[in-house]
Order: sequence, then C-alpha cells, then structure tokens
Amino acid sequence: MKDILIEGHRLLTSDAIADAVIAYATLLHGADQTDVVEFPTVHDGELSQCSLLLSGHVGVAVVDATDVLAPALPGADAAVAEILRRTEALR
Repeated sequence: MKDILIEGHRLLTSDAIADAVIAYATLLHGADQTDVVEFPTVHDGELSQCSLLLSGHVGVAVVDATDVLAPALPGADAAVAEILRRTEALR
C-alpha cells in the first residue's frame, strides 16, 4: 500500500494506483493541463472512492504506507487501467 499526499491530505491506496497517479500527474504538469482521476482508497479504515483533481499547480507525493491492508482494493485494476490509458493518450 502507498499514500498519495496532497495538500496535507493522505490518500491510502494500492501501489499500482499510486504509481499510476504520480506518473500521470507528472505528465499533466509538463503539459500544463488538469484532469480528475477516480480510484478506490481506504479512508478512516473504510473502503471509499476518491475523485482527485490533478493539476500542475498542486504538489503531489507518493510514499510507502505504514498501514498493512489487503493487497487489493475493489476496482483498483480498472482505475489503474484508466489512469494509464489517459497517461498514454497525453504522451
């Protein structure tokens, strides 16, 4: 599991989602574009769905999480596939 850290907020999600989000955010920053991505997270110990605005004007960090949870989140594979599709389309 990894945390996406953005403007003082922690978004706990899968490694694959976090890696896809940071790669896409990097390309969006370089292209001076914004987009909203959606993916499953764990919020207050409960499964949740996150909609995250990615912009070149907001810092995003990805770090290894200290929480140990199930290795898979429902919907994670579809979210990763969509974020990667958008990343490739932007290239």
